[in-house]
Amino acid sequence: MLFFPIFSELVESAVQPLNWDILVGSALGIAGIATGCSRKDDEEEADLDALERRVDQLEKISPRTQEQDRELAVHYAAWAVTLYNNDEGEFEDIIELFAKAEEMFNTILAKEDNNEIRQQLGNVLLDWGVVYNEYDELVLAVEAYTKAIKVLKPLSDAGNGEAKYDTAGIKLNLGIAYSELGQLDEAKASLDEAFLEYRAIEKISTHDTRLYMAIVSVQQGNVLHEMGDKLDNILDAYNRAMRLYVEVIEDQDQIELERDLANVLIDRSTVIYEDWSGKKFDSEQECTKVVDDLLLDIARGVQLLEKQQGEGNDIVRYDLFHAVSLQGRVLCDAEYFEQAKETLDRAIEEFADLVGDEDAVIMQMAMAYATRAIVQMGLGNKALSEQDCLKGSELMNQFLQSDGGDAEVMELKRQFQEMLEALAEVEEKGV
Repeated sequence: MLFFPIFSELVESAVQPLNWDILVGSALGIAGIATGCSRKDDEEEADLDALERRVDQLEKISPRTQEQDRELAVHYAAWAVTLYNNDEGEFEDIIELFAKAEEMFNTILAKEDNNEIRQQLGNVLLDWGVVYNEYDELVLAVEAYTKAIKVLKPLSDAGNGEAKYDTAGIKLNLGIAYSELGQLDEAKASLDEAFLEYRAIEKISTHDTRLYMAIVSVQQGNVLHEMGDKLDNILDAYNRAMRLYVEVIEDQDQIELERDLANVLIDRSTVIYEDWSGKKFDSEQECTKVVDDLLLDIARGVQLLEKQQGEGNDIVRYDLFHAVSLQGRVLCDAEYFEQAKETLDRAIEEFADLVGDEDAVIMQMAMAYATRAIVQMGLGNKALSEQDCLKGSELMNQFLQSDGGDAEVMELKRQFQEMLEALAEVEEKGV
């Protein structure tokens, strides 16, 4: 999930007489892979022809005043954003326009260290970083975010609430980018700073930052999990995220955030499941208590996602598929075979249409088949078990023939292989 600026104010200022009271990127929003949202969805289309004409007019003026240079810089950035939002223009063209905007703002700042210009430049660099992020140019995204933080630092250090707010968001983005690059120490440091800054902002501004602190907390939990940190530390981050989501949902009636709350529940449950799977318990009762509480949390997550789906949020089907699949795996490992079969039947049948070219979905479905194969064997249905194992292997081969292989998918592949090994062991015992 990324922290995205919304560019409507910049675009509006680019096609109307310039209003210096409107700062670039002053409105902020949330979008990204984890939520399936897109910041393009609610954008007003700008007139590309009008932007191009005005840029051409300004470029022909010689010499230009500083105000005209500033207007041209804003128009370069607006043009880049509009091309990106409308899926028009080549990546290189968009980057070139951002580079021109940055160079022009830097030239203006060299003549006069103006706070508004500094704020605009910081937000242009943030926008540039977001575009790099969307094109999977993560190293360049980190560079742009880092430059944006440096530009805004004098304003933030001086107690400018808006600059602190923007900087916290940039550090959230930066933490996510570092995480995707596998630079976990840097990711943790950036996310920790983002959380502290969001918490401090509420004391000096009117911004309600609880939603953003929830988002940071989720990312902190994910990074701590990847780092192999203590279970309690990981759960503390997820629990904090859930508390904050619940507060925002109740106080602001943002029911759509129940999807995010559900996903935190599932992420938290996944971590507990992994710990439970490899843990030795002092008694059967203790083990049973942990798994029953785990299944209750997963069921709560499934219910929240089902509610969102019932309200027309179709994109939650991917989340629901993941949650139901996890539910089936836990039931299988706990040897609740009848319930596991019912749950995995649902995962396989209800969500079959999701299996396309997405590696993660292919692997999730392969794992669902492999898990049901173990369940079928546990129920004494050897022929059905063999069928499911064959289907899972076919999906695995489909994955192997693709170009996929990021860390998350490779982890799913490893888990799939473990399931097949577990199934082979069951077959050897003649169950």
